[in-house]
Amino acid sequence: MLVVGHILRRYGLEIAAVLAMLNLAWIVYGLATALEPGEVRSLRVSDYPRTAIARIHLDLTSPDHSVTLTWRGPNAARQPTGPFRSSPGTGWGTNDCNDPVESNCPDSRCTPKGLRRVEGFMDHLADALACRYVTLIDARRRIGFHSHPGRLAPYPSSQGCVRLEPAVARLIHDNAIVGETEILVDGTWTPPPARQ
Repeated sequence: MLVVGHILRRYGLEIAAVLAMLNLAWIVYGLATALEPGEVRSLRVSDYPRTAIARIHLDLTSPDHSVTLTWRGPNAARQPTGPFRSSPGTGWGTNDCNDPVESNCPDSRCTPKGLRRVEGFMDHLADALACRYVTLIDARRRIGFHSHPGRLAPYPSSQGCVRLEPAVARLIHDNAIVGETEILVDGTWTPPPARQ
């Protein structure tokens, strides 16, 4: 005990300074790694791209508009597949998003039906920063799967994109491959309640 007292008297200020610096470093680290609301840590599988999403299937049938993932690769069987809830495009109220031709028209506000491949990624939508982890279905129209802050509506509620829970959007964003991962959009689209 005498030795500890002697060390503290002799080096007390230096020890206090080191402890203060460690505390400050811990606070800075915490701030640097803190997640913002709606942000999700990376969900990339450890052996990507060997294990990756082979197909994203969106069934437009209400009320869940289910998204199901099919994986390929050595660890495919251990990955989450869904189904996950989503909320697709609303259309304008005067058009039929069930029609594959109409759903693929520019400015239709429909989620485009059919089979295609992932066309790219964005960190967030340019006009909605809270909508993150964008996996593009149609790059020309800037339509994709993305996170949505708040509760997902049980009916079509977007301008063509597919709204998802943040963790699901991040999972797709981190594990799909541009030009390889297929996207199948099918099922029976039903207009939002106010338009029925």
